[in-house]
Amino acid sequence: MMPFSAFNGKLKSGLHYKNKFYAVLLFENADGSIIIDNREFQLKSHTFFFINYNQVYYFKDQQSIEGEVILFTKSFYNHVYTGNKMIKSDTALHNVPPFISLKPENISDIKQTLKELRSEYQSHQQSRKEILCLLLKVFVLKYIRNSSKKDLINRSVDHKKKLVDDFNDLVNLHYKELKTTSKYAEKLNINSSYLNTLVKEILDITAGQVIKNRIILEAERLLLHSSLSIIEISYELGFNDNSHFGKYFKSVRGVSPNNFRKVQLK
Repeated sequence: MMPFSAFNGKLKSGLHYKNKFYAVLLFENADGSIIIDNREFQLKSHTFFFINYNQVYYFKDQQSIEGEVILFTKSFYNHVYTGNKMIKSDTALHNVPPFISLKPENISDIKQTLKELRSEYQSHQQSRKEILCLLLKVFVLKYIRNSSKKDLINRSVDHKKKLVDDFNDLVNLHYKELKTTSKYAEKLNINSSYLNTLVKEILDITAGQVIKNRIILEAERLLLHSSLSIIEISYELGFNDNSHFGKYFKSVRGVSPNNFRKVQLK
């Protein structure tokens, strides 16, 4: 935990950063905007931002920002393991909304949780790490509760949902080398038809679309936040040639990777 001023001092102006951990940014007073992947959000008082692993972000036109930053890893968040899907890092934090604006009646409650977190973080008493982990879980649950995605707290823990969660995790790990539903079904020890039925039932899109969305998301990150050439990006994402990548990208975005980069970076 640190004040935003200290965190901002570690960043180089204008650079884009790819997250290697979870980050929560809490703004008391703020002006300007933050771009997370290709979405721009206005900075306002009493706003929270949750930045997940591998997301790219940078600040734009920031002025007189006051707030706090919490950085933590998956291993630390799971230091006290309960097995409960509502607070397990690879399920509860998988689809956490990137932004919430606190309602006036909820500000004092969140601030109290932050105060307890900060106090424990600054102490050096026995069981400090365990207490910090539990307080962090409380904070995450309150973040989700204050978001518009209330259903995240009440998610089913049945076998079907578990398989789809496992599928999503595998896609995040292997999207560069595995691009077909059958390969993921094989890893999950089920047939591809059943996997596709489960994904369609729970996510309302096909398993193939989940895979494609993840590849396109990473392609957009590299196009917007790196200096890699189109050819380098195609190889980075596991395509054998630039032409195949171009057709794949255009089938989703309707424009070539090069034109997408030009338009977005104008």
